[in-house]
Amino acid sequence: MAQADSTTQRREQVAQLRALAREIASAIAAIEKNDLSALVSHVAAQESICDRLGSAGLSFAPVSGDQNKSPESFKELQQAHAELAYMNKVYKAVVKRAQKATALIASIYQAHSQGYGRGASSVAKQQTWSCEV
Repeated sequence: MAQADSTTQRREQVAQLRALAREIASAIAAIEKNDLSALVSHVAAQESICDRLGSAGLSFAPVSGDQNKSPESFKELQQAHAELAYMNKVYKAVVKRAQKATALIASIYQAHSQGYGRGASSVAKQQTWSCEV
């Protein structure tokens, strides 16, 4: 009975880890498409899955003694962890690049917007038009 419970729990853990990996992939796609509402939705789904994993007592890491009880499910769990680890690395790189791009855009905007909203710019005041006839 305890082994059946542990197998069921392991299957649930694998399902949640795979769902988390899918949500990370969807969040990456939302970043690539500059779709903020989709990104927010996928991040919220990631938080929800992490909460379920934590509240159900499901671990993010496989338990070493589980390998002896059911090698097939342990292998499946290891594979789910490997998929999630890979998606986390990709997600980290995408977010880092997005942060750099956002900082670059913000600095460009800041550098070019210094004269906006303050009346006529100093360049316009220095220019005069004349016409000789």
